[in-house]
Amino acid sequence: MHALLIAHGEAPSTALLRILAGVADLVVAADGGVSHALAAGIKVDAVVGDLDSLTAEQRSLLGPGVVEWVQDADTTDLQKAIAYAIARGAVTIDIVATGGGRVDHALANLSVLLLSRGKARLRIIDDQFEVSLVEGVAVIEGEPGTVVSLVAIGQAEGVTTTGMRWDLDDYPLAFSPYGIHNELRTSPARVTVRRGDVLLFRGRWVEKHR
Repeated sequence: MHALLIAHGEAPSTALLRILAGVADLVVAADGGVSHALAAGIKVDAVVGDLDSLTAEQRSLLGPGVVEWVQDADTTDLQKAIAYAIARGAVTIDIVATGGGRVDHALANLSVLLLSRGKARLRIIDDQFEVSLVEGVAVIEGEPGTVVSLVAIGQAEGVTTTGMRWDLDDYPLAFSPYGIHNELRTSPARVTVRRGDVLLFRGRWVEKHR
């Protein structure tokens, strides 16, 4: 099962949101994220969280049986929504509206890619990037010049890429700007990581270096 989760950060374009919802078997809003769904005319299957951002008007628009209150002060609404989707059988999950506003929230939202390892394959998507965790090997397809960034969380060892304009060979990649703004040279390209956590940012646009 494939799920779409809508968080309460800055919303992507309505066009992208509708495309992602159209291919999802399950659409879940994390608390106030339901406002993005309603604005785009998207039907949600569940609204999950502590529900402190859900208005009475939104409840009336959603109808019965959609709202799922989860009492757990140790997890965010996004974590609650992910757990709900996995419990419903989701094995791949796209997440939108995680950025914008507070930087601490945006950075913390990226951590769910690591926390959900082994439970489901997650992508965080906005109008610029698709972000995923490299779990050993990642294959990247796209037009030559497609922007790709690699960001290590902590220290990663044995990072090797093929098909990039600037390839790495068994490189010790640290949390730094070093892996920012590479580009696809050939498709498919590959990223392998021997040890550690690396986030793959696949751009949704082409920008060839001169």
